[in-house]
Amino acid sequence: MDEFNLEQKMVHRLILQSSSVSDIGLLYGKMGIALFFYEYAHYTSSEIYNDMGEELLDDVLNQIHTGMPIRFDIGLSGIGWGIKYLLQNRFVEGDEKEICEEIDREIMRTNLLRVDDFSLESGSEGLFYYISARLNRQGLQKEDFPFDAYYLKDLSYINPFFKMEDVSEFCVRYSLSIKKILNRTIIDESSYMREPLGLKDGISGCLLSKIL
Repeated sequence: MDEFNLEQKMVHRLILQSSSVSDIGLLYGKMGIALFFYEYAHYTSSEIYNDMGEELLDDVLNQIHTGMPIRFDIGLSGIGWGIKYLLQNRFVEGDEKEICEEIDREIMRTNLLRVDDFSLESGSEGLFYYISARLNRQGLQKEDFPFDAYYLKDLSYINPFFKMEDVSEFCVRYSLSIKKILNRTIIDESSYMREPLGLKDGISGCLLSKIL
């Protein structure tokens, strides 16, 4: 079976099953699968995949609530990062500040000085990626920062790449790139029906690794 047919089988499985995924997060759930569909629509110039992305994104936005964890894998920081990715790459339109300000407030409730988990999935590295995404905007002035001075001071204390006077190094290190959060997943004809659907170790991540 050639590679093209396997790719189409995996895409077909995503079309059929992604709406039933209960997780709305970035790495395992609907947010990440939505990112795949938007990228695949651009890759194939097919509106059907754009429609799938819109449907999944609507599901995510309708289910976001302030009681969610802030984790990057299944929570608010990852969803917010995904929204910023879509906005910056012009897959969707919207007011970034309006969409993300509630997430920003929830993120600032976390005491960075007390975080003892440094992982991308559930710890401080995921927060760094979200914070960087929100600070990565052309013409952004210090007075327009979406996080207050106390929070950013704590950030500068725990992260040597963050400097209040120049956030560029921080934003480059934690860039808005799907490639930086993907790990190469090998899926073949014998395994594609039993693999998860999400970005991390799943069908969406495998396909994105091929097209990006």
